[in-house]
Amino acid sequence: MQKNKLLIAVLGALFALPALAEEAASTSPHTFTGNVGIISDYVFNGISQNYRQPALQGGFDYAHSSGIFLGTWASAISGNQYTNASMEWDVYGGYNGKVNDDMGYSVGLMGVFYPNGQASLTKKWDTTEFNIGATYKGLNIKYTQTLSDWYGISTTGFSPQLWNAGDTFTPTGVSTANGASVDSHGSGYLEANYSYEFSGKLVVSAHIGHQKIKNFDLLSYSDYKLGVTREIAGFVFGAAYTNTDATNNNLYVAINTSLTQKKDLRGGILAVSVSRSF
Repeated sequence: MQKNKLLIAVLGALFALPALAEEAASTSPHTFTGNVGIISDYVFNGISQNYRQPALQGGFDYAHSSGIFLGTWASAISGNQYTNASMEWDVYGGYNGKVNDDMGYSVGLMGVFYPNGQASLTKKWDTTEFNIGATYKGLNIKYTQTLSDWYGISTTGFSPQLWNAGDTFTPTGVSTANGASVDSHGSGYLEANYSYEFSGKLVVSAHIGHQKIKNFDLLSYSDYKLGVTREIAGFVFGAAYTNTDATNNNLYVAINTSLTQKKDLRGGILAVSVSRSF
């Protein structure tokens, strides 16, 4: 379909990478890698992004020996949640530093785009954010903050697929007198991740995070995830269980208006996946 051409192009480009990566790996400071996979449900920070349906995903990355990195990644998503959009497309870059063999740090920027997607008549779902992180052995602590509205959230209106007449949508501690608009710039996500690799390329992982939506406390929530992956013949097979304490509002319980059907997207999700890197 026309609206999926960009995702297909990203995935197709991955298959041109192996020869280039192999040639460059031994002598060059430049590293190129790619990845492609399918997952039974694309879950981001505890929330299903594809209406609890399978998603095709893929991307490619560039890294320099100095620590600078650039990359792009794309996934299928559902228009039942992101009006008029069928794809999420991420573009990111930053710097990975090293203190010693056990400790490291990172800083980065990322743009999250939803081609053709509209949160309202005047706002897109597109989001820009920066992040900082620190790593000690298998433990990673990361903080991400939006430089734009958090996925279009403000008092200027939203898609009817997300907001019904009965929804409570009141900014917290901020005046909207005289028609003033309240935005969600500066929303933050703090997370901790831990992974441990056993012999035989078996990795277990744990995650906990908290999403704070600035000026809209009703939408803030915490999430956790437990997962396991195993590499077999170059393919990585994974399974992860995610849950949240997100409230029962229509941002996290999406509606298919043509079918008048709701799906709870807030967690209690067991997602399985298979992927391969090149």
